[in-house]
Amino acid sequence: MESNGRIPIAFCEHLQLSSVGIQPESINFQTLTFESDHFICVREKSGEKNQVAVVNLADANSVKRWPIKADSAIMHPKRMIIALKTQRQLQIYNITTKARVKSFQMNEDVTFWKWISKTAIGIVTDTSVFHWSIADETSTPRKIFDRHATLFGAQIINYRATPDEKWLALVGITENTDPNGFRIKGVIQLYDGQRNVSQLVEGHAAAFAEIEIDGSWIPTKLFTFAVRTATGAKLHVVEIDYAASNLPFTKRVVDIYFHKEAVYDFPVSMQVSKRHGVIYLITKYGFIHLFDLETGASIYQNRISGDTIFVTAEYEASNGIIGVNKKGQVLSVSVDDNTVIPYILSTLNDAELAFKMARRANLPGADDPSLKQYEHTLQNKQYGETARIATNPRVRLGMDWGIVEG
Repeated sequence: MESNGRIPIAFCEHLQLSSVGIQPESINFQTLTFESDHFICVREKSGEKNQVAVVNLADANSVKRWPIKADSAIMHPKRMIIALKTQRQLQIYNITTKARVKSFQMNEDVTFWKWISKTAIGIVTDTSVFHWSIADETSTPRKIFDRHATLFGAQIINYRATPDEKWLALVGITENTDPNGFRIKGVIQLYDGQRNVSQLVEGHAAAFAEIEIDGSWIPTKLFTFAVRTATGAKLHVVEIDYAASNLPFTKRVVDIYFHKEAVYDFPVSMQVSKRHGVIYLITKYGFIHLFDLETGASIYQNRISGDTIFVTAEYEASNGIIGVNKKGQVLSVSVDDNTVIPYILSTLNDAELAFKMARRANLPGADDPSLKQYEHTLQNKQYGETARIATNPRVRLGMDWGIVEG
């Protein structure tokens, strides 16, 4: 049973792309890019001519179109700046001023590119990964690291970076040649820029995060990734850049539950809410999973889309996740500030998790008697009683595998 019939997420359909004139055949991973919750960028055909359509989600879903010859287009996360790729020729334009910001001719084919910050684009070729800054008008793409041979031939589906760009994660998928393995194999190349070393991790989706932990002086930096194999699915949360002034973070490895009918489902994207300390994980078959970042505890899971959600971004307005599915629905999921704490207390029976999330995000529900009792025993060092409150037997989350209605 769910807490008073209420669920801990807020689900919203923001837009149907066909309603603003986006052609159904242009709604796919090859022609639609989604760098942030501000813009959706779509390459489409108008008769025999190619054009780009930019849907501004921050401006009443207004759509602007321009003729282009490019084979790839990505919008800046915040500004009216667009990056265009025509074979190996890269160009960046300021749409507002109608001026070219900079251009460069690559020596290799670009297989994937993505804005990794407000000032830099990550560029992936068959052999290397580059960063290209727009902070100046003259700098060229700078090589950061070599692609690992294991990723040769893989489809690159994401590239993640920490804000300081010291840690980077290149995510690829490929058909598994092992007949006993899971059909789609995921490989992540985790690169440590300070030591100039790479580590290969088996995984389909990944994200970087920070969290403030009791007893630590500065935020703890984390790397989280999810994988499905023939033997099961796991979520991992590990520490990176350990600070001596902090308490060591205990690595988390927890099961990801997949419905028995979703035999070929696997993780495809991940975002982390810094405010709530919650991992949002979306699967190919349209399921959403919420986990607590610090403990790995499963909070909630349900189906939100009957079609594959093939691109996602952080939904900044409510610290959630927003994505586009193959039918052109623009959907978001966020923690519901008003219901999540009562839900954790009554459905998960986890006072410790409820207390930490309520305090971390300043959420309503923190005045619940169970939380008050937990806080009182903690402050008075009644650790036995604190443990008793925090370790009530958890009730397994009842599932409704229908699609959540917005």
